[in-house]
Amino acid sequence: MALTRQEVDHIAELAKLALTEVEKERFREQLSAVLEYAA
Repeated sequence: MALTRQEVDHIAELAKLALTEVEKERFREQLSAVLEYAA
């Protein structure tokens, strides 16, 4: 399950994370991998 950029922005906002563009992309890749593993 690949996350969209909008989903990453929403998760970061809920968690009150101030992420750079690079961090958001890394977070998207890593969280997508975790969700694929759990699925």
